Amino acid sequence: MKSLRVAILVLCASSLAFAGDPEFRNIVRSVEHTYGVHRTHIPFIGVAMFFARPYGVHGFKLALFEGLHSPADADDLRRTIESSLGPNWYPFVRVQSKAKGEGETTLIYTYPEGNRLRMMIVNVEPSEAVVMKMELSDRAIKKWLKEPGEEADHSASRHQERQKQERQEEEINAPKEVPALAFQP
Repeated sequence: MKSLRVAILVLCASSLAFAGDPEFRNIVRSVEHTYGVHRTHIPFIGVAMFFARPYGVHGFKLALFEGLHSPADADDLRRTIESSLGPNWYPFVRVQSKAKGEGETTLIYTYPEGNRLRMMIVNVEPSEAVVMKMELSDRAIKKWLKEPGEEADHSASRHQERQKQERQEEEINAPKEVPALAFQP
């Protein structure tokens, strides 16, 4: 009986969290209305996101749409998304691939707010769409921005070390020339 109460509490909390986020809710409704699809409900996604969120990520929300008929014009999608967001959201990334019948559009918007950065990510493929929202703490942003540089430095160091080791192995394995003895008849 206690586990039933906990499950009901978690479900209510996840629905309240969805209701308390107007930008996310507006985008989900716009996609549903514009493209004639309904959000695919993933059982216990709220519980999973509560326990398995990355460092520094807060307020993670996810909506998946299947059976979508992809928009022919990415500008229509962009206008739909931007009209659902408030004026404080800024375009961060806009990518559109135009493969024959397999086009994909990714839009990322940001909203700096205090010591957090809110991100809205919309990805539309020919048969499905994903809308994600998350808030990143300033410490997480600094860490994530720092890591690629560190990884590049480590990769360069490993590459240089590997080249040095290969040169040493070549020197060791190189055929040795034996000096010819000079014979005088």
